[in-house]
Parts: sequence; structure tokens; C-alpha cells
Amino acid sequence: PEQAEPEQENPAQLNTNPLKTKKSKKDKSITYPSIYPAEPEDAPPFGGIDEIDGNSAVAVYRDIIKENIEYEALCSQFDPERVDEIVELMLETVCSTAKYIKVGGEKFPAELVKSRLMKMGQFHIEYVFDRIDKNTTKVYNIRAYLLKTLFSAPSTMGHYYTAEVNHDFYGGE
Repeated sequence: PEQAEPEQENPAQLNTNPLKTKKSKKDKSITYPSIYPAEPEDAPPFGGIDEIDGNSAVAVYRDIIKENIEYEALCSQFDPERVDEIVELMLETVCSTAKYIKVGGEKFPAELVKSRLMKMGQFHIEYVFDRIDKNTTKVYNIRAYLLKTLFSAPSTMGHYYTAEVNHDFYGGE
């Protein structure tokens, strides 16, 4: 008997759209304790910044920031709680272990942001409080707003005050 050509079946089709499933957001340390061990309760804060000469690095940075911004003078001029909030935001940012820090919707190298915050002085903080006190628009993310204002203060403060003086002396009503 004659052999016929084998019939071509439909070839197997590749699935180019893999099944997308939602991953659970539950605590992985409970599900996989050997892969995601729980942080010990005495773990250093801010992702592992530990000690400098026997002192907590966070405490050292906090002291440096307070000294730079003349903390006591600011607290006598403004509500100490407001000053503490600024100090803590600066501290969180300076102690971040991220490679980039988002400021005003834009990513900047962390070292640039940290460097600028560590150079802040009393007059920068007074400027930030002045800008916040004069703001009349709704602020939805106060942390982001404060960080952007702090980050921008050194590069905008001088021009702002020049514009204010020009307006007061030479401007109209």
C-alpha cells in the first residue's frame, strides 16, 4: 500500500502572555522565616547605620544637624515641635541608605541631597518656616513638600529675599 503524507496538526502555540497574578502583600518573614528573617528588636535604625566611636550614628547626625541649624535659637523663635519635625525629616533623609532620593518628583543622587541638608543653617530653616507660613495652597504630602522646601532653600533663599526687597522698595502696591 502507498504511504500517505502525514497530516499536519495545529502546531503547539506559545503563550506569549504569561499569567499575571497578584502577589500577596502579607509579611514574608512569617511565610518564609529562613529567607526573610525578622529584624531583631535591637536592630539599628535607618537600615543598618550603626555606631561611630561608641555612639549611635543616628544620634551623632542628630547632634550635628541641631548644631548646624542652631537648634536652641530656633526653638526660642518657633514652636519646638515644628523644629523637631524638621530635624527628624533631615535626619531620616541623611541616614537613608537609598542610592537616590526623590525630591519634588525628581530623583537626585542621595549624596547630593544629604550634602545639601548637612549644610543647612538657622537662616535656611527660618526661610523654610516663612515659606510654609505664607503658603495658602493645599499641601497633600507635607513630608514631600517640606523636603523639597529644605532641599531648595540654599539655592532660592537669596533670590527670594532680593525679590522681596525690590518689591518693597521699588514695586507697586
